[in-house]
Amino acid sequence: MKLFKSILLLFPAALFMMSTNTAAGQQKPVPPKVKSVIVYDEKFDKLVAKKSKESETVYDAHGNIIEEIEYINNKVDKHFQYQYDASDNKIKEFELDSSGKITKTSEYKYDKGLRIEKTIAGADGKVRTKKTYVYTTF
Repeated sequence: MKLFKSILLLFPAALFMMSTNTAAGQQKPVPPKVKSVIVYDEKFDKLVAKKSKESETVYDAHGNIIEEIEYINNKVDKHFQYQYDASDNKIKEFELDSSGKITKTSEYKYDKGLRIEKTIAGADGKVRTKKTYVYTTF
């Protein structure tokens, strides 16, 4: 009975060790906080390699995406910027043209952590679309 109690006491510790260690018994490395990422696309045509920027993503200190840019032939195709509240909810989204001018703005509203509304306005500031979210909870 004493051996059984000892095993029961050690079992939670063993589970903790298995969840935090790799199969080789070493701790998993903590990934670094990423500030931005640029993806390059490299295509090979015969003996010539062509490298071009595919996308760029910028993050804030909380890991939220604050800017996304997609490229085609090294030129801006899609460009978005985002703003967040203190709870890391996205509250604004800006769509920009290739020159950096805002073409569309989306604003989000939340209640108790749930998105309840999205309003989309054009470059002139006039509301074009309003979406309302209705949730069923337990």
